Amino acid sequence: MEVGFESVPFQGKPVVWTDRHRTSQSNSSFYHWHQCCEILIVFEGTGTVVMNNKTYSIKKGMLFVFQPFEIHKVFAKVTHECPYERAVIHINHSLMDQYLKEYPRRRAWFDRLCHSSEIERAFDFSREMNLFNYCLEDYGSIAHKEQGDSQEEITVFILQFLSAMARVFPKNQLESTLTRRKKEHSELIMQWLDEHYMESDILNKLADHLHFTRSYVSRLFKKETGSNLSEYLAAKRIKVAAHLLETTFLPVEVISHHVGFQNVSHFISCFKKTYEITPLKYKLKQKKNGL
Repeated sequence: MEVGFESVPFQGKPVVWTDRHRTSQSNSSFYHWHQCCEILIVFEGTGTVVMNNKTYSIKKGMLFVFQPFEIHKVFAKVTHECPYERAVIHINHSLMDQYLKEYPRRRAWFDRLCHSSEIERAFDFSREMNLFNYCLEDYGSIAHKEQGDSQEEITVFILQFLSAMARVFPKNQLESTLTRRKKEHSELIMQWLDEHYMESDILNKLADHLHFTRSYVSRLFKKETGSNLSEYLAAKRIKVAAHLLETTFLPVEVISHHVGFQNVSHFISCFKKTYEITPLKYKLKQKKNGL
């Protein structure tokens, strides 16, 4: 089982650029989160994206914004007949906020994308693909060169990109203007787990809540998200545990039981696989750094 935090190596830069990439080979996917904002642009492919307790379909022309420390998963159904092509941009939201200080409207829009829980962050830009392609190709041509690290070039790119995004999202950003859709079963499951992840005998309780059998609940989640229910639950528990280690003085054993692990040794093992450090060392490191 793979879940965990993936640190993006900015090395003092505000943007980490991943070139447009096309693959016809299956890739492993797992629930994870970053310390930054991530933008995923899909040019071709099918599959599922899980974020913010919702599931979305991968298709040509979709753009997704994952907020800092948000659990998400991208599951592309890749075959030789149906390849997957995408571009990924990681943005250090704190540094970018400084770059945009002279542009208050776009700065506020970017801030909402990075932090608001109410704003939609899955966009269909299929009708504006030429505009997005221009933005990506313009900056992509210099992204790996020395000038690509300059504040001027990065600021111009982000301004162009935000302006392009504004074309595919209602300007007033009101909930009433968003396309409403029926919730998937997996979304109801994730919402329920947000309130009950710390409990024991989760699958039986969840099945009773939904009036389904245990096996049917598991199959539904797998079908809609491309992953096992246990993977999402583990990611949720580890992420909450890391937050408690950072912000409280609770002992590791207490935190372990608080987030739903029945065995402390199992918690330590899962945490170490995720962060490559034990919970105690993580806690001491965060306190030392003043976090």
